[in-house]
Amino acid sequence: MSSIRVLVSRITTKKVPALTLVVVGIVGMVAGVLAATITLNQAIYTGEVGTYHNNTGIFTVTDNGLSIVANAASTNATNAITIAGSGIALNNALTAGHWMDVLTFQMNTPGISTHTATITARNGAGPEGTSLATVTSGTWTTSGTSTGIVTFYVDLGTASLTAPVTVYINIT
Repeated sequence: MSSIRVLVSRITTKKVPALTLVVVGIVGMVAGVLAATITLNQAIYTGEVGTYHNNTGIFTVTDNGLSIVANAASTNATNAITIAGSGIALNNALTAGHWMDVLTFQMNTPGISTHTATITARNGAGPEGTSLATVTSGTWTTSGTSTGIVTFYVDLGTASLTAPVTVYINIT
């Protein structure tokens, strides 16, 4: 019992633990104040002005917006494909760090036919802007039961863009 009293008396006579406790308390309060006053704001960059669609009514085209190419990939854009019941991903040559536009093509009414898509992206001021990329797909064959979605990743060929960006899509 006396050894416990000796230990307690030694702890209470030391000044270092008390000072450490005060410093830790002050640091904790400062961290709490900073955490309460810091706010995070997400900036959604939407630099596209619009997308011009000219198609035969077979496809609904959705522009999913601009993003950055994460990994390089070789082109498969000009491959002939058959649209069945699952998704197909196509792209021109992708270079990591470049801007890309992501487009999806979904059939409205399945029918037996063939199609090609030409995608042209432009940016900058002026009546037409500056041409960034033009990609023409291979032949897309559809059947009476085609329900698949084609997702097209178009590398715009640059790591910097000048607003506005306009995308033209022509499906025949």
